[in-house]
Amino acid sequence: MRAAALDPADSGVLRHLSATLFALDQSEQAVALALRAVALAPSDRLNALHATELLLRTNRYDEAAAIILDVVDIHREDPVAFRLLSATQMLRGLTEDALAAIDRALELSPEAAEYHLHRANLLYRLGRFDEAAEGFGRSAALDPSNPDAKRSQLTVYFDSGRFIDALAIGGELIRTSPDNEEYARAILQVLHCRFEMLDGDYVVLSQRPLRRRRELRPRPTIFAALQTQLRVIYALMIRETRTRLADSKLGYGWALLEPVLHILVLSLVFAVMMRGRPPIGDKFFIFYYTGIIPYHLFVHASSSMTNAVSSSAPLLQLPLVSTFDVIMARGLVEVLTDIMVAIILLAGFFAVGLGLLPHDLPALSASVVAVSLFGCGIGFINAVINAFFKSWDRIWAQLTRTLYFCSGIFYVPGMMPDWIRDILAWNPLLHAVDWFRSSFFLEYEPHWLDRSYLAIVAAVSVAAGLCLERGLRRHLYEPI
Repeated sequence: MRAAALDPADSGVLRHLSATLFALDQSEQAVALALRAVALAPSDRLNALHATELLLRTNRYDEAAAIILDVVDIHREDPVAFRLLSATQMLRGLTEDALAAIDRALELSPEAAEYHLHRANLLYRLGRFDEAAEGFGRSAALDPSNPDAKRSQLTVYFDSGRFIDALAIGGELIRTSPDNEEYARAILQVLHCRFEMLDGDYVVLSQRPLRRRRELRPRPTIFAALQTQLRVIYALMIRETRTRLADSKLGYGWALLEPVLHILVLSLVFAVMMRGRPPIGDKFFIFYYTGIIPYHLFVHASSSMTNAVSSSAPLLQLPLVSTFDVIMARGLVEVLTDIMVAIILLAGFFAVGLGLLPHDLPALSASVVAVSLFGCGIGFINAVINAFFKSWDRIWAQLTRTLYFCSGIFYVPGMMPDWIRDILAWNPLLHAVDWFRSSFFLEYEPHWLDRSYLAIVAAVSVAAGLCLERGLRRHLYEPI
């Protein structure tokens, strides 16, 4: 302060005084002096970098951006300026711009371990887990004495379902710091999820952020929030496809084998009972195909979504992930898988000479959408019930087996007495099967088929499921 009093126009003195005042928690005065130093010497790189950092620490992001953008325009070969620009754009919510800035900084200084660490954090925010893990690994290789990079790499592997890789990194951390309790808890949680033992009283992976803690950013716009949620759901879907049948040698072949076995057994049994002719058409495989596909669309989606919350408890510790995201991701994966299986099966029937194209493709598409919405709506309701009543998934499994015999999969409801058919007609899945089946067989147009009934039930179930999930979101899970 005496130096500043002797020469008030010396920007270097003002910069040092600003840093001292900030260390003494006098933030407002420190920022004012930093801005004054920039005004006195606008071409001084150190003044501009110092002012930018103080503005970021006091949440004045737009002002910081105005200064640092001028710096990088002048100093095109300054990696520190581009690193600070990346931090500024990240805090402003411009993650892609922040990534471009840190890429430029790494071009200028490729061996800076902290730059690789920052870039990996940005990739993690964008849901690009594999690239983030590679970036954390590069940072750890450049600076082996800093465990933060490997700790962050473990978190990325865990969040992306790569538990074996996470265990390998955890082993390295334990070797370097055998007495670190946080590392031990993290590895315990990885083992916990790897063997699907989620009922234990273990501690979730550390909540320590990958970056230095800062104040919350301004609330994002609706469009930005929607984009973020879509990215989260997409990342969860990718994780689900990688881990769903990871322990099975056949993998996703089971998704194709299940309907094939159903259709084959039904065709063989009823071909004998009905003396070689199905109730509709002349191909048993197509008749049972039109029954089993809508049934599986409903049952697979609703059953898989039932356990979405309990099986994804560690992911719910992440701020961006909500119960809606994990439930919705499960449902979408099941629906898309069953649609792909249906297409592959139909192509296979054509390959062996048993194929039949639907005569009404729009009606077929509408029936698939309706039964998928119905399954996802019931799935949301099941997920909420299962969170409070842990045995509900077993009860629901028995109910879906009953639906197998009540939904017209291997028979036509017209074969039943009127009083039985009138009772069966209350089952929305029966209408889904007949709607799907009537799209294939031109001569099949049952008078009991009510498409609007299925559409209304599907809409009501989706609305009820979403309302229950949103209203009880805070009670759906307990942090573990």
